[in-house]
Amino acid sequence: MVTAPDTPVRRRDLRVELLVAGWTTHPGFVARRGAGAAAVTFPALVLLVHHPDGIVLYDTGYTPRVSRAVSRGIDRIYGRLLPVHIPPGHSVVDQLAERGIAANQVTTIVLSHLHADHLGGLKDFPEAAVVVDPAAVAQMRSARGLGRLRRGWLPALLPDDLEQRLIDPASLPRDTRADLSPLAHGGDLLGDGSLVVVPLPGHCGEHLGLLVATSQGDLLALGDAVWDLRAVTHGEIPHPVVQLITKDWAGYQATIADLADLARRRP
Repeated sequence: MVTAPDTPVRRRDLRVELLVAGWTTHPGFVARRGAGAAAVTFPALVLLVHHPDGIVLYDTGYTPRVSRAVSRGIDRIYGRLLPVHIPPGHSVVDQLAERGIAANQVTTIVLSHLHADHLGGLKDFPEAAVVVDPAAVAQMRSARGLGRLRRGWLPALLPDDLEQRLIDPASLPRDTRADLSPLAHGGDLLGDGSLVVVPLPGHCGEHLGLLVATSQGDLLALGDAVWDLRAVTHGEIPHPVVQLITKDWAGYQATIADLADLARRRP
């Protein structure tokens, strides 16, 4: 991996919006141990970054095609466990259109990981480069039956030409300027240090965060690396049942501990 020049981060005048592209529901204890069994909403969040070089998305949320994908075969179990709610006009491509942004203006998409509430809208952006681990995509394409269900994968959501548009996060220039210790160094997405792709393994092996260095300060988007802020601030991690849907439970806990250290150092 090439290392980015050790120069100060170029803080760009970036505009950032947080969109909600549908939601699912779970018992509260899934997010935080002791939160009870009452259902709580898990929004499918999409970070929209207006960068001078183009529109960048972190995740793509739900779309109606996710509802269709979980309506047949073994994937119906997925749909029962994770009910999909996506009202008309709530897909991220529709919300961008309301802002006067066409799908082909999205230049890059960083996927936190390959679960449906994060990649559901990927097919709506056929010209965007996509940052995700190629090995994870290959594994998802070949997964079958219970193994696929266990990983929470819906291969029907993957664009046919995805491999031609992939950017391997390991190929990005290594950024040593972002002050994110004890997290591992990330990759400089656009060459100016304003967007840094940060590995956050645990929930999934391919899990990525995105650091956005704006003129107002830094924002670190986490995806499902943590579901409740109190996991970071008070060590209140999810119920052990979450191990069933976690790729690496020890790695998941280690990432949360690193995020807690970072939050104490940079409140």
